[in-house]
Amino acid sequence: MKKGSGRLAILVFFFVVIVLLAFHGNRVVATNDEGMILEPAQRMLSGARPYVDFFGYMSPGSYWLQAIVFRLFGISLWAGRLIVILDFSAQCALVFWLVARLASLRLAAVTALIFAGFQIADPTFLTAQHRWDSATLALAGLCVLIHSSEGSPGTCPPLLISGALMGFAAWCTPALALVGGAAGIWLLIDSSRRKQLISWTSGVLAVSMAAVICLAMNGCLLAFLKQMTWLKTNYSSVNIMPYGAIVGGYQALFAGASGFELAIRGILVSCLALPAILPIAGVIFAAIAMWRGKIPAEDRPVWALLSFASIAFTLTVFPRADVMHLAFVAALPYVLTAVAMSHLMPARAGGALACVMLVLASVFGANFFNGLRGTLLVPSPVGNLRVASDAVPEVQKWVAEVHPGDSMFVYPYMPLQYFLTQTRNPTQFSFLAPGMMTNREESVALAELQADPPTWLAYLKLPREEFLRVFPNASNLSSSFPALENWLEDNYQPVENPPVTVFGYQLRRRLPRPSALSTKSVKPL
Repeated sequence: MKKGSGRLAILVFFFVVIVLLAFHGNRVVATNDEGMILEPAQRMLSGARPYVDFFGYMSPGSYWLQAIVFRLFGISLWAGRLIVILDFSAQCALVFWLVARLASLRLAAVTALIFAGFQIADPTFLTAQHRWDSATLALAGLCVLIHSSEGSPGTCPPLLISGALMGFAAWCTPALALVGGAAGIWLLIDSSRRKQLISWTSGVLAVSMAAVICLAMNGCLLAFLKQMTWLKTNYSSVNIMPYGAIVGGYQALFAGASGFELAIRGILVSCLALPAILPIAGVIFAAIAMWRGKIPAEDRPVWALLSFASIAFTLTVFPRADVMHLAFVAALPYVLTAVAMSHLMPARAGGALACVMLVLASVFGANFFNGLRGTLLVPSPVGNLRVASDAVPEVQKWVAEVHPGDSMFVYPYMPLQYFLTQTRNPTQFSFLAPGMMTNREESVALAELQADPPTWLAYLKLPREEFLRVFPNASNLSSSFPALENWLEDNYQPVENPPVTVFGYQLRRRLPRPSALSTKSVKPL
């Protein structure tokens, strides 16, 4: 452990938090996923129970975290962004701490900068997501476990904390139990650490028992188990992507390029694909470094743990193992690759490579800040929103038309719209995705809409070509809900004078109900 690395890691954390809160806390980015946590968490503040009173798309950990933040800080976009900002800042700090622990402070700073630059390139990526929560908690649990191994053997509190963090990670994303399993096996295979397994496992069990008790006390436990069974069946039916794939395919990124431009695009695409490249490169390079005796004997157990954990992190993204999902778990592959290469490469060559990667990371990271130029503040029910200037007129008309407390249905995706407008969703579904949801969910949603027709409809007519672009392995699945869509189109008309389209969704208003025909009584002759 390099002296002062812990304090410097804390500084890294707070620096990133401050920068992101200032530039990203109220920034509106159109993403389908963010509202999947924000809208249900706000329902929970009103007493709604997940899996019983509304359709819970995921395990409850991220719902609980977001509901706590809303309760503490109120309902606003920056409160909805706070957790992902803390997640990403913690990952930057933990990347710094791990590299400093395994190599040097200089390499730690370089790796953290490269990691941050590439990860923030797309602003839509830094939005509320259960995978951010789970990956960060699991990574923190690993770091606490490593730190405890440097103290007196069997130290109880750090081991309990490590187990609790990894246990709660699985309550945010169940697949993260694989990382906990890797840590448990690491403790088990070495007789000198075997006794620590009891304390570590106690932390996992304590968090899990608390979660089960909370669900049971709210009458949600059985519904939660049924929902997890539903997800196991339906999520993988549509969400299948090959390892390292991108939406639309790589071929589209090279279309029309040749010569020097083709080479430049090749470099940029390689950077884009780093979340898929590094998990493989990091484990291979780490194995080579250990095989060649480049790793001190006292560090080998930690390297083994991080290698096992990196493989486990990567496995958690399947069946949708595209670049975006791999990026959520990219922190540890960055660490392993950077440290292993520093042991395998000559110092001068390593320094040159680091400079090149810093420049490329700066180019990618600049996109995050360049997008802020020209944004304007638009007042909304969840605070002043920072909106791209070309979208400002539509957002202003949207906010002026739709008022807090109005009822609205958003179809098929993007429940963020409920949150930004503070409208009431009359159905139990935050979103209704064709291909993953079944005819049963369509029927339930349609019955709820017919019983309580909302005033507003935010409607996106999704072409099948776009559906297959996002879900390329869903060609045998339907990309629409005909009965629901027919009812929506028959009962809602587009807003006119002026028309309003926000984030690609057309705003529609409910058609007036036909008045009952008046009948006059006729006296018999």
